[in-house]
Amino acid sequence: MKKLIFVFILGAAIVWFGADYIKKNNTSEKKGAKRGGAKQVVVAIETGNVIRGDMHDEGVFSGSIEPKSKFKVAPKTSGRIKKVNFNIGDTIKNGDIVAELDDEEFILAVEQAEAALEIAKANYNESGELLEISRRELERVKTMRKQKVASEVEVENASADFKTRSAKHLVNKSTLRQAETSLAQAKLKLAYTKVDASWSYGVNDRFVSERLLDEGEMITANTPIISVIDITNLTVVIDVVERDYFKIKQGMDALIIPTAMPDKTYHAKVKRIAPMLDEVSRQARIELNLNNENNELKPGMFITAKIIYGTHKDTTVVPLEAIVIRNEKEGVFVVNEAEKTASFVPVKTGYRNTTQVEICEPEIKGRVVTLGQHLLEHGMAIRIPADEQNANGNGAKK
Repeated sequence: MKKLIFVFILGAAIVWFGADYIKKNNTSEKKGAKRGGAKQVVVAIETGNVIRGDMHDEGVFSGSIEPKSKFKVAPKTSGRIKKVNFNIGDTIKNGDIVAELDDEEFILAVEQAEAALEIAKANYNESGELLEISRRELERVKTMRKQKVASEVEVENASADFKTRSAKHLVNKSTLRQAETSLAQAKLKLAYTKVDASWSYGVNDRFVSERLLDEGEMITANTPIISVIDITNLTVVIDVVERDYFKIKQGMDALIIPTAMPDKTYHAKVKRIAPMLDEVSRQARIELNLNNENNELKPGMFITAKIIYGTHKDTTVVPLEAIVIRNEKEGVFVVNEAEKTASFVPVKTGYRNTTQVEICEPEIKGRVVTLGQHLLEHGMAIRIPADEQNANGNGAKK
């Protein structure tokens, strides 16, 4: 009996010590696993270089191209179109005759005015000669009166005749001037049958953008026949919101990128700034001058305009993707090449564009994390697959 009790107690002791050993061993393994796991977590990332370069504060806007000058050519008189000398796309020079109207009626009016002028001249010359005769007669009678050869009545009659001749001569003079004016008007109306395109500024050569009427049509005065545009100098029109409105100044440089030709760029300058913002859209109209000497650009094209507000030269620049927020602070993860870790560095940024950001403070160098930083915390281990592939590739070549 005593032997059985001893065996039972011995077995229970063995079981208890064995269970306690296993428990302690499992606990130590878990703790070791946790400690080992924290050291072994490695985040795969991609990086970008910290570089030195110029950064621009710029605004990017959508807009369209308009001709700097556009007008319609119309006659100043009514009639039937006899001939149109230009078609759409033709080059037109300052003073060219665009169209001709029937002019028979106006030619006859000029001839009639010329005949009336000849009559008026004849009457004027005749009255002038009679006035001169009347003047000499009055002087003769006055001389005779002094000599008491002529009577006072004869002097009065000669004086009255002279005044009558003077009045008639003035009337004929006015009639002559009226006839000259009528002839000038008739010639002017005849000239109106030759419809010309004239302008007072800009280049001498322009283009016909529209042809609105054809030969044989009856038109009234001021009915447009063609439309003329200047495309050597263009106007770029953009609408800007209040945030950018106060940054834009006259004379600022702008880069113009046509939507239809994204591989080409053109330079323009801010020329006019609207003094107010539209109440509905809250945008203001901005006009830029664009030189188009080669005539590549056309009115109506859509463009993207980049206006440079300011430039910081030789500054620290990182990729835009590198900027992250940690604990409500903006910063970047800087790569520690020796330890293969990434450290979070709070930064003060400056200018930025669609791909890059200026770092004002502090001064950083090397590489920054551009992909995978959402998994990172300060001081975590990293691996850069691109570097490993390059290393393996170089090893394979060797």
